[in-house]
Amino acid sequence: MSHFYVTTPLYYVNDKPHVGHAYTTIAADVIARWHKMLGDDVRFLTGTDEHGQKVFEAAQKRAMSPQDHVDSMVVPFQNLWKKLNIQYDDFLRTTEERHTTVVSAVLQHLHDQGDIYEDFYEGWYSTSAERFWTEKDLVEGKCPESGLPVQWLREKNYFFRMAKYADQLRSWIADNPDFLRPESRKNEVLGYLRKDVGDLCISRPKNRLPWGIPLPFDEGYVTYVWFDALLNYITALGYSPTKSDELFHRYWPATYQLVGKDILTTHSVYWSTMLFAIGLPPARCLYAHGWWTVEGQKMSKSLGNVVDPNLLIDAYGADPVRYFLLRQ
Repeated sequence: MSHFYVTTPLYYVNDKPHVGHAYTTIAADVIARWHKMLGDDVRFLTGTDEHGQKVFEAAQKRAMSPQDHVDSMVVPFQNLWKKLNIQYDDFLRTTEERHTTVVSAVLQHLHDQGDIYEDFYEGWYSTSAERFWTEKDLVEGKCPESGLPVQWLREKNYFFRMAKYADQLRSWIADNPDFLRPESRKNEVLGYLRKDVGDLCISRPKNRLPWGIPLPFDEGYVTYVWFDALLNYITALGYSPTKSDELFHRYWPATYQLVGKDILTTHSVYWSTMLFAIGLPPARCLYAHGWWTVEGQKMSKSLGNVVDPNLLIDAYGADPVRYFLLRQ
């Protein structure tokens, strides 16, 4: 019997789920069911990403604490998966202690081995994408992902030595032809890796963003939401820098990690180099699918052009919706 581990991204709880979230989760569910039918030992993980600036601002708009906000916003995701008969094995929330304690331990471990350092950062910051962009990345002066405005920030932060592991990632892609799929996505990542890969800013000052996992070596900062969230794929298996659970040894590396193409770089570059830094291999296959679009634009909660899958299920039933989304 072979072990089979499939994951979806953790979905962001600044708003309710849309068809794009449903699509990825249905795909993972079908893959998991197929491998169970084949007799494999299957584990299927999904969950919610609950830290970061967009969540904090969404909570402020609702006049709620961030924790109360995420506690309420996780429910529509869980209810939708029930309506779609999604048979996951684990649902992880990044505010759970089993996740936050391990993130802190990983940060301390990387800091102790010299892979995290302090420096100043300045650049164009997009709240909608929760990341910094260079001048050349901007499209008509706006965030290339969301099309929304950016602001210039200069602040002291902590950085992960991502560039240190760039050559290892280049070699990994060359030696593992099935790692990045489809082929067009591999070409995209290789193009990114042809330029100088910088280090990754992994903190946010608490005076600007109080909602996140505190850095264990500096309480004045919280962890950048992407560094925090990406670790879910192993924290859900009971990984620890000191002694990991049996589940982790059984299922890692993941067989398939499904993501949308907009988060390909964060998963292929950020996540892989983070894994190399803690001495672990990446997933066997990182599969980045395309977008569901509305009038040619990516379906996005930030843009407000989303389709509620609950309305489709109420009108047609769960199985026709599952079939339609996969058929496309």
